[in-house]
Amino acid sequence: MDDPLTIYGQRPQPDETPDFLTQKYAELEVELSKIPVENKQGWISANEKCPELVSNSSGHRLMFLRCELFNTPEAALRICKYWDKRIELFGDVLAYKPLHVGGANGALCESSDNTPQDVERVKYTWKGLYLGFMKPVLTCDTGGRAVIYADPSVFKGYNHSADERYGVARSVWYILHSLLEGNDTVQKLGVVVIGNPRNAKISYVDRKLMKLNMESMTGCIPVRLGGFHVIHPPWFFGHVIFPIMKMIMPERMRKRVRVHNQGSDEKVLEALKKYGLEREVLPSDIGGNVILDMDGWLNESKKKGL
Repeated sequence: MDDPLTIYGQRPQPDETPDFLTQKYAELEVELSKIPVENKQGWISANEKCPELVSNSSGHRLMFLRCELFNTPEAALRICKYWDKRIELFGDVLAYKPLHVGGANGALCESSDNTPQDVERVKYTWKGLYLGFMKPVLTCDTGGRAVIYADPSVFKGYNHSADERYGVARSVWYILHSLLEGNDTVQKLGVVVIGNPRNAKISYVDRKLMKLNMESMTGCIPVRLGGFHVIHPPWFFGHVIFPIMKMIMPERMRKRVRVHNQGSDEKVLEALKKYGLEREVLPSDIGGNVILDMDGWLNESKKKGL
């Protein structure tokens, strides 16, 4: 097995000394000031409406710096795109609340203070979460990246409406934020995604949702995508899905896609093992040892106010 830290071509993080961080925070402010006002409306609004969420002490800026390996121009661009997309997805009220399912002020809490539009946003986000397209496995590969499992076969009965599409997209935002917030290791090293479309049908494909999720994950949310493993691809994957992925994925991410069509679960597990993904950290859905309990995880997160 190659070096688990660099197996996907990722570069290591620099040392975060106090002087280094002070310098980079200052550089980030300079870069943000250079961005035209019309291209950072969301960021400006966030500083006005939820300053406690975006201050240096909150760790918000640090996530973007780490995501871009402290390349401050790139971090500034990403943070502005992030807030524009967050407001687009969550609206002008929920966007400025913590992306939590619990607590007194969580964006995804069912509050009597929500407007009718926000009630619908919360409802469809929960529908997306319970659908379970993307699930945190709550384990890491040998390189320290958080493991995420994605199963598009759950889209049976999905009606491709804008409400359902945005609900699933918001659920992806919540899951990634739940892994990132307060977790220095995930912020620095990122995640690895295992997609299992074995039981998916071509009718389940929602190109708009694919584009929405890919834009969020590769250009907005401050998450480092280490690798993207596609296992047991169906017949239409190479003709339909992969061409779409190539169109919407940045080049650096396309190079990190690995397709495993070895046949049996055991052969696929053996292939994944070469990437630091042992059976012990993989979901039982694909022959691993981890039993996923999305409902239990959500209920626990709700109790903890996360």
